[in-house]
Amino acid sequence: MPHAVAVALLPPAIHHIAAAHGIRVLSIKGAVLSQQGLRSRRRPSDVDVLVDPARFEDLVLLLRSMGWRDRDGKVLVPLPRDGTVLAPHARTLEHPRWPCQLDLHRYYPGFLRPAQDVFDRLWADRHTAQLAHADCDVPSPTDHWLLAALHVLRSGDEPQLRELETAAADVLRGREQDLLTRAEDLGAVGPLREPLTRLLGASPVVPESDVDLLVEWTRRIHDPGNLPDAFLEQFREASGATRIRLAFRQAWPTPRSARAFHDVGEGPFGLFRFYLARLALAPSKMSAYLRLHRRARTKEGR
Repeated sequence: MPHAVAVALLPPAIHHIAAAHGIRVLSIKGAVLSQQGLRSRRRPSDVDVLVDPARFEDLVLLLRSMGWRDRDGKVLVPLPRDGTVLAPHARTLEHPRWPCQLDLHRYYPGFLRPAQDVFDRLWADRHTAQLAHADCDVPSPTDHWLLAALHVLRSGDEPQLRELETAAADVLRGREQDLLTRAEDLGAVGPLREPLTRLLGASPVVPESDVDLLVEWTRRIHDPGNLPDAFLEQFREASGATRIRLAFRQAWPTPRSARAFHDVGEGPFGLFRFYLARLALAPSKMSAYLRLHRRARTKEGR
């Protein structure tokens, strides 16, 4: 199957599978943004689906039973009830008969409200789009613009952000107040304050309740490779057995993660040297994380 055909056919296939099991999903990014006039037409490289957080692992298990496998083997723990911008937000699945990747998102970083609340609001205002001649649920243009803007901010793609702002000035003309209201409802005012200011002509007020998560979001944007709090948050939310798996994965990342995020050279010897160094550092790193965890628990108990 050609890659372009796979990217076109996979979204309605996932929607059909999810609907048959009562799981709510929204197709995001890709061709949907182009259909909504929010970006120029281009060939997507993969498929993105936002899943009801309450049923996320149900869909993952269902797809695994159909031959999909988790590319990275991430250890995911329950999302904090009060919202997060640090927790891993997606699983990337691959299938030997589908020549494209499937990114399943359980929340979208930058929406500062709790993940379930955000999804329920997106779902309540959803639209439909024709994907491969099938009706698929998608975010409304206003909500989708907010999601896409958060994505390009996280990736640091300034030209795409400018393209989104130009599209919003046209597609969302006359709906500026709706854009601001939805940003407030979803907790996107703080992360998107600058682009919203350019679109609205006035700087929106960031709610006091968003300030702590906004600080974490800013750190994530400016220093994504140095986020010990991300691991600490997961460790705090995990159960005993999952904590052991988290600690193991933190100390010994998968070969793909090692090469992608730790500048490991190609070939088995590069990986061998990396894991040998991690073995020496792991006790001190885990001891530091445990101290941070105990300190956080002490503060919570005050």
